[in-house]
Amino acid sequence: MNHYSTEKIHIVYVIFRLKDDADQQIYAKHHVDTFSFYQSLSELLKHLKEIYEDQNLIQKYHHEYVTLKQLNKLFSSFYLEFTKIFSFLNYNDIILMNDIQNKINNHFQNVLLICLIKFSSLNKLKIFLQDVNNKQQVNYQLRDKQ
Repeated sequence: MNHYSTEKIHIVYVIFRLKDDADQQIYAKHHVDTFSFYQSLSELLKHLKEIYEDQNLIQKYHHEYVTLKQLNKLFSSFYLEFTKIFSFLNYNDIILMNDIQNKINNHFQNVLLICLIKFSSLNKLKIFLQDVNNKQQVNYQLRDKQ
């Protein structure tokens, strides 16, 4: 829900919330030439992104994302790393849900194949896989006691 009556009010609010260097960058554009004032919030955000987005960092996280595999890690450890990496990337849930199914280990992939469940969100898939992981850990503990 948008709490701003116009796009211009939203833009002004965002500009006033900026600090330090970001404020200086935007102030220069917005006060020197009033005709170049941002026409949309997306234009303002795009301008900030062009100034501050570190392409090397994004490439680094993209490479980490592509090469990430669960292997023999606990699912919780793997998922923590997965979320850390994708938080720096602009991937939607559908892509993440498809990718995670290729990044989890064979055990989890087999469980997903057998269950034939369609998940409506990444969070629901994560909860399911955590539950599988917890049950697997209990089974390992029971086996080790015998």
